[in-house]
Amino acid sequence: MSQQSSASVSAKARPFRRAFEMAMSLANVVATAWILVMMTLLLCDIIGRDVFGAPIAGVPEMVKFSIVGIVFLQVAHTHRKGEMIRSDGLLGVISAAMPRFGALLDLLAIFAGAGVSLLLAWAVWPKALRAFHRGEMEGIAGHFQMPVWPFLTIVAVGSALLALSFLLDLPEAARRLRGKAVQP
Repeated sequence: MSQQSSASVSAKARPFRRAFEMAMSLANVVATAWILVMMTLLLCDIIGRDVFGAPIAGVPEMVKFSIVGIVFLQVAHTHRKGEMIRSDGLLGVISAAMPRFGALLDLLAIFAGAGVSLLLAWAVWPKALRAFHRGEMEGIAGHFQMPVWPFLTIVAVGSALLALSFLLDLPEAARRLRGKAVQP
């Protein structure tokens, strides 16, 4: 239900939508490259640990934060492509029997998704700023430390992008509610 035909997008919204989709695709590419870097780092750490008895310092911390960063870089793209896990079996049954009621439920789900995403971004952004200004670090002093703010920023921005992705679904859901669109 996330994808819309290009005919249903107004001419004014197309450049914005295209820029947004390019930003999501770029974030997805960065996350994929990040995965490859983490895999290489893990492999080097394992080889260093087992062959040379010298692990790479900070790998557990880097992996811990990388997982969160990767997920939030990819979540908006995943939603936009309609590949986010969603249990819509009941929604499909309801929509088949009562299309407008199903469209209303879908509209409510869109608002809920956008709302939760915006709340997360709103809650995390001040923490990212505070971590940046205070120079907050993760790890063990003298062994390995890394800044926390980039990861908090990724969570806030990724959440905001996800909210925007949900909001881009609103026009099509509103058309279905008015009964002016074919049920997907």
